Amino acid sequence: MALITFNHVKREYSGHWVLDGVSFEINTGQKLGLIGANGSGKTTILKILNGLEKTTEGHLSFGPDTRVGYVPQHVEFEKDETIEDYLLKEHRAKTQKLRQMESEMADASDDSMQKILKDYQTLRDDYDQHDGDHFEQRAISMIEALGLTGKQHQLISQLSGGEKNVLAMTHALLMEPNLLVLDEPGNHLDYKGLAWLEDFLNQFRGALLVVSHNRYLLDQVVDGILELEDGKVETYPGNYTAYTQLKEEKRKAQQAQFDAYQQRLEHIENLVQKFADIAQGHASDQSWGKRLKARRSQLERVRSEAVDQPKALPKKISAHFQAEETKADIALQIKGYEKAFDSKVLFENLDWLMTGGQRWALVGANGCGKTSLLRDIIKHGSWQHPVIRIGPSLSVGYCAQEQETLTGDNTVYDELLSLPDAKHETVLGILARFLFTDQEVHKKIDHLSGGERNRLQLAKLMMTKPNFLILDEPTNHLDIQTCEAVEAALKDFKGTILVVSHDRYFLDKVTDHVAEVKNKALNFFEGNFTQYWQTQKSQEETKSISGRITSRGKTRSEEKKEKPKAGGQAWKDRKAQQAAERKIKKDFENLEKKIADLESHKEELEAQVAQAFTEGDNEKGTELSQKLSELSKQLETLYEQWVLQGENLSISEE
Repeated sequence: MALITFNHVKREYSGHWVLDGVSFEINTGQKLGLIGANGSGKTTILKILNGLEKTTEGHLSFGPDTRVGYVPQHVEFEKDETIEDYLLKEHRAKTQKLRQMESEMADASDDSMQKILKDYQTLRDDYDQHDGDHFEQRAISMIEALGLTGKQHQLISQLSGGEKNVLAMTHALLMEPNLLVLDEPGNHLDYKGLAWLEDFLNQFRGALLVVSHNRYLLDQVVDGILELEDGKVETYPGNYTAYTQLKEEKRKAQQAQFDAYQQRLEHIENLVQKFADIAQGHASDQSWGKRLKARRSQLERVRSEAVDQPKALPKKISAHFQAEETKADIALQIKGYEKAFDSKVLFENLDWLMTGGQRWALVGANGCGKTSLLRDIIKHGSWQHPVIRIGPSLSVGYCAQEQETLTGDNTVYDELLSLPDAKHETVLGILARFLFTDQEVHKKIDHLSGGERNRLQLAKLMMTKPNFLILDEPTNHLDIQTCEAVEAALKDFKGTILVVSHDRYFLDKVTDHVAEVKNKALNFFEGNFTQYWQTQKSQEETKSISGRITSRGKTRSEEKKEKPKAGGQAWKDRKAQQAAERKIKKDFENLEKKIADLESHKEELEAQVAQAFTEGDNEKGTELSQKLSELSKQLETLYEQWVLQGENLSISEE
């Protein structure tokens, strides 16, 4: 059953159609991921769905029992608001209103009593629908499930960003929705928090619509993808990986269909010209005029069935991080490193050896000290330093999470031009490769979005050509296409990489070693993040994570249900179809060769007939003319076959 249906929804802003005829359904129990480039209108769809914005044209309809729980990307909390206040605010207002109406009924006149009773019943029905008598008890239970037992009176301002995210989700779940709508729910969650989120969403029995750039989450949770592009939504079955495969197959199929159409059009145009030439040479034979007319009608029909050429692929950044392959035995060597802020100790007596060319992921809970460690490596690292040594042949490039590597008063252009040996043409070329337009290169860095600043940091790395990249959340605020372009560039990078990221999809593509911050030290693992995480799960499958937001719910099960994949029969059918198409093409080529041979023979006969009559050998001329007539009839038959087989070939290629 459809919970929500978008019907040709359009939304205009300042003369620009952000949504231009969006249509899709969300059905009971369906879990969908909504993806699209930054600024494409994803949040606009969520706001329209939740009544926060209106449509310019079109409409959306709700099923009779649809209950929506919405968690926006940025949740606003009131100053000095506690956890309990936030969760119970609406419920307490509703309870107070009921008590007030009960008091009014005691003193109401006969004339006003009927209206008060009606309003009271409406409010009471809503109260009962959400199990109002047990609402506070459920809220307290959820607070405890968050790992915040006994802290219901704590100020929300004292919570971490991840705890605030999950608190907002709890608020939505208290209304018992059968459709949960989430806008970037993974923001501010560390890798264990993201694992909890995946587990929770998999167990959620209602429908889900989630906007996320987290490809790992989309792979684990959703069973359908809604892609928003050019103001329209295209629906794909399966998870994110299935979507990428289907989209590429669809693009290739559309290109093949367009190419086949162009070939068919050219073929029929050539055929019309051929028939026109034949008809002109057989002016007395009206049958060729009819054939020509039929072919011209066919040409007009094919032109009316024009196939659109696939849209050009969206522009991606074109990054290339050049570096000579290092042969350094030591890229980074840390001995006896310690770090503390006042009484909070982050690291004690830390040792770490990273050899040249290795690719390390540094992971750990939020606040464990990952960024502090990277900043100290950047600030103090040198071959002469007693604690943090960096190989003498290595030059370090740093992409900072807080983007402090950039100068806010600079323009985008000036930031790169200030680098050593920078030239005007080189700077503009690199900025163009990172999708900065002619207008944007003159923008102040202070006015850039988070994603634009990260693109600029990466452009600086491309400009300076370091052979040791230290990256702190380099994909923050980037859309999926840009993340994939950065991944591709880093895979080709020949230097050494140390990266902090919560994007596990990114880590799997880029790194082959993991260092986990735990108990003020590092645990080391050789392999990518998924291999590391699977090892962790097998070691802790019976343990629950307590005292943090991941305590909510059960530990993740060791095995995930596999997404349905295409079966062997589909492969066999495709192979059979390809074989049939090859046979049609071969038969058509053989027929064309036969026609060409007969055409050549016909020209020879025509010359022989002319010569025989010129020499006065009428008997020979008559005999050759008879052969020429039979050959012409044979050619006419072959031309008819050529037309039919040419159409079959065109159809098979569509």
